[in-house]
Amino acid sequence: MIRYLEKKEKLNIRSIYEQCFQDSKEYTDYYMNNCLKNNFVAVDEEDGEIIGAVHLIPKTVTTGKLKTNVFYIYGVSTLEKYRRKGVMKSIFKYILSDMYEDMEAFTYLIPSDETNAMIYRKLGFEYVMDKELQKKEEARKKPSHSLILRKAEPSDFPRLAIFAESAMEERYDVSLTKNRDYFKKMNDLLEVEDGRIEIYVENKVVVGYRIVVDDEAIEEVLDNETQSMTWLLNEKKPYAMARIINLRKTLRLIGMRGVGQFVIEIEDSVLPGNNGRFKISYEHTNIKMEPTTEEAEFHVTIGQLTQHVFGYKLIDGLPEVCMKHGFFINDYV
Repeated sequence: MIRYLEKKEKLNIRSIYEQCFQDSKEYTDYYMNNCLKNNFVAVDEEDGEIIGAVHLIPKTVTTGKLKTNVFYIYGVSTLEKYRRKGVMKSIFKYILSDMYEDMEAFTYLIPSDETNAMIYRKLGFEYVMDKELQKKEEARKKPSHSLILRKAEPSDFPRLAIFAESAMEERYDVSLTKNRDYFKKMNDLLEVEDGRIEIYVENKVVVGYRIVVDDEAIEEVLDNETQSMTWLLNEKKPYAMARIINLRKTLRLIGMRGVGQFVIEIEDSVLPGNNGRFKISYEHTNIKMEPTTEEAEFHVTIGQLTQHVFGYKLIDGLPEVCMKHGFFINDYV
């Protein structure tokens, strides 16, 4: 039976979590004691035993000038003896249908490997963000003159948030909201993971930051003048996958470029409400979408449409939504 765990039951998830993931005890304790209570956990049970689970972590995302809440899908796990029996497919259909009923715009996840990415692709997910490979330590430049690199303190978080939010708005159409609370929670987690937030300061102004775990930058944002300090290479690999749940809401949040209309046929094998032919009229964030029998100009899967909307892989002729590579969600937990 698939259901969501009640608040008092959530810690029952620890057994399957520890069997499926190799996280440290310190990290697992932190997640179970500090994060889990705010999340939803969908499980499949057999004879009272949890055999599969998916954690839904609420996240605040900035889309242009607007903020909305979406779910980060995390902790996807199935007991070994129940794998390749459709357990996870059933849980995903359950949670995606719930998201559709609740009019969620989209959801996202970070696959652990390409094998899992192929499974998510069958459920309508596609890559929407790449992650840059990193320079070796000896190739990383050190600051000089008036540029200072130091560990961020809690008193820095308000200034850091202002810098990060401004950078996100300028460079991306969709990003995690980088407010003071984001950096506070990240800092609490990094204390467990023996990581740190580094900031670049010049003339008392924050001009960049880097979140580091195990000597790897899991997030780096620098202003234009500080780009020479980057740890990142131009080489990239696929990183985050997303899936549109409600197309009209997603388009209204981000906005489309210009004015016009088109007819599109969408194939979505998981959410029947997305499956069909639609006429979409648009004027920036004013979006009208209705079923039609008119001839379709575009034929796409929900995954292909997701990639186009978030600017990862554009479809020729289809009006643009996000700028190219306009999706930036470097998530941790």
